[in-house]
Amino acid sequence: MQWQTKLPLIAILRGIKPDEALAHVGAVIDAGFDAVEIPLNSPQWEQSIPAIVDAYGDKALIGAGTVLKPEQVDALARMGCQLIVTPNI
Repeated sequence: MQWQTKLPLIAILRGIKPDEALAHVGAVIDAGFDAVEIPLNSPQWEQSIPAIVDAYGDKALIGAGTVLKPEQVDALARMGCQLIVTPNI
């Protein structure tokens, strides 16, 4: 996927909850975004991210932000995240 060529922006959905995640991600993808970041300080990100990857991982680059610990990177990779953003490096 050439995610930088369509709309070179990342939709950051800070504070998104699992019950609204799929609708919001679908809306930003429909608007032309093909990269989405869910910050780990969002409520219940452990539920939202796998659901988003399952639903939209073939349509957009799905990633996580505010990643603070190495074990989170491992968990996110297992969930299928393709983008990791950390403020610590």
